[in-house]
Amino acid sequence: MQETIITLEGALDRLCKIKAPSRKKIEIYAKRCYQVTMGDDTIKWWNDEKSDKDVARAITRPYYDLVHSCSIPTGLITEKAFMNRKNDANYICTKDHIFRPQFICRYMLDNYEKFKDFSVFRQWVIMSCSTTLVTKEENADLRISGTRNKGEDYVLLSSTDQQYSKIDLKLFSHSYHRSWDDRTIVEASNLISPPKELLEYEVPFLDSF
Repeated sequence: MQETIITLEGALDRLCKIKAPSRKKIEIYAKRCYQVTMGDDTIKWWNDEKSDKDVARAITRPYYDLVHSCSIPTGLITEKAFMNRKNDANYICTKDHIFRPQFICRYMLDNYEKFKDFSVFRQWVIMSCSTTLVTKEENADLRISGTRNKGEDYVLLSSTDQQYSKIDLKLFSHSYHRSWDDRTIVEASNLISPPKELLEYEVPFLDSF
């Protein structure tokens, strides 16, 4: 099985290979993400009131919405999503934004000194746009097993790198024949490999039970 391609570096490399209009959109949305996330008033509000869950959601939601309007495909798909698409030309796969953009935004806000440099911020936005193709049901399973944010505390039920392996969700790379009927799949790594500092930041949020 190949090494994981779900990395920051992989996202930057794939950005160069997608269609020009999509690249343009991502660059524009990255600038807008920077404006709504790294402004002095936003940082002060976050530092003063981030313990209030409504404030935290209000601040991080714009980043989430902007990123979810973009996609940098990894070329990876689950077996169920592949078979559904292969057997039904009208089936629409769900795009899973692998790196949990809203939590990425929390990390950026708590480490805003590092992300005041737009060139650094931009790379993390591009990483946040990485997507795999899954079924709607699989996407719900990933969400349910990934975070719990209904109470006062923001809890991660799995670390970013283990989201897929925790629910034994395998990923496959697919060929690029014009017709899905002709495409084939080969199992690929389902390990997600975010920057080390993000995994270290996650530790206090992880569910200890």
